[in-house]
Amino acid sequence: MSPAERQIVDEIGLKTATPNDLLSGSEKVIAWLRQTGVRNVAIHFDLDVLDPIELRTLYFSRPDAERDAFHGIPQGRMKIAEVVRLLSDVADNCNVVGLGITEFLPWDMATVRDLLRRLPLLRDGET
Repeated sequence: MSPAERQIVDEIGLKTATPNDLLSGSEKVIAWLRQTGVRNVAIHFDLDVLDPIELRTLYFSRPDAERDAFHGIPQGRMKIAEVVRLLSDVADNCNVVGLGITEFLPWDMATVRDLLRRLPLLRDGET
């Protein structure tokens, strides 16, 4: 988290689990779910929690960004396998009633689209 995000989280008393907390297992999250007695869970899966080396369709993989555009901005470090384990463990302990996936930014698809638009065969009759 950025310092500003950390301040807000601390002020409102949100419980958190960092990627380091989840490296060896999901117990911190599962213990919290059990403690609260939650039975139904809606999951917000923000893809930018993932390591941008494992998934390129993230904000930090923007191809036209300046070299230092994201300096000082916390980036995801979780591996896909770690997220799959965590979400599977949550599903084993609660009813998952919703799953939202955000921050999917298909940069390469947009680049190919723009490339195709410039090809002479695909210009809607333009020469």
